[in-house]
Amino acid sequence: MALNIKRNDTRTAIKAVLKSPRGNPVNLSGATVKFIMAKYIKGTVLVDREADVLDQENGVVCFVFTVDEVTSLGMMKAEFEVTYEDDSTETFPNQGYILINFESDLA
Repeated sequence: MALNIKRNDTRTAIKAVLKSPRGNPVNLSGATVKFIMAKYIKGTVLVDREADVLDQENGVVCFVFTVDEVTSLGMMKAEFEVTYEDDSTETFPNQGYILINFESDLA
């Protein structure tokens, strides 16, 4: 199921608990987290920037769109990419994508 957002809306944040393949929250202490979003079909990357870590120990992250990032319409796929202190990386969700559908607004 996709999250639906109207074009130009910046209030809706993408909030997630990043979990290991076993379902345990990932400790993000000392890590950086990026949010990456691309068009679902063509794969053109539209967003690739740092996300906010709300709770390091429990893997809670959040991403808020800027006005420039909510102008495209259609289905998007997204993921969080974590870079740990030892420079290893891990992508969440571990399987599939976060699906976001941008719909046109009336004005």
